[in-house]
Amino acid sequence: MIERRSIGRLVSCLHRLTASHVHGQLEKYGIGSGQILFLMGLYRSDNINQDQLAREVRADKATCTRAIKKLEKAGYVRRSADESDRRAYRIHLTEKARKLRPIIEKVLGDWTKHLLTGFSEEEKERLFNFLERLVANAAAKKQGDDAHV
Repeated sequence: MIERRSIGRLVSCLHRLTASHVHGQLEKYGIGSGQILFLMGLYRSDNINQDQLAREVRADKATCTRAIKKLEKAGYVRRSADESDRRAYRIHLTEKARKLRPIIEKVLGDWTKHLLTGFSEEEKERLFNFLERLVANAAAKKQGDDAHV
């Protein structure tokens, strides 16, 4: 039997290997691989509405809430009521999180460099373009599915 090539299987495998690596590197800081995406989003846009953060990192609200609660418990973020919408929260980085940024960026940068070992600059550019297109296609499909609910 010939095994079919599967984007989903490969992406899942890469995700698990990346999560394991990141966990091993950042465990001593009390950061799990599930919180990194949200911290990176906050490094780009601190003091953001929690719903906006979930949209920016393409995560559902429940996943975002769990990650933010873990980051808050670890002292990396604080939440405050959104003055324009008292039912919503704004998320703020703490000094502890700001100090951790170069460490996280180094871990992620080194991992990316490792993954891209042996790729030419042209191949790297093409790979990123292909991956961005995959994400856009997946997002468009999800939006279409949500519209039909």
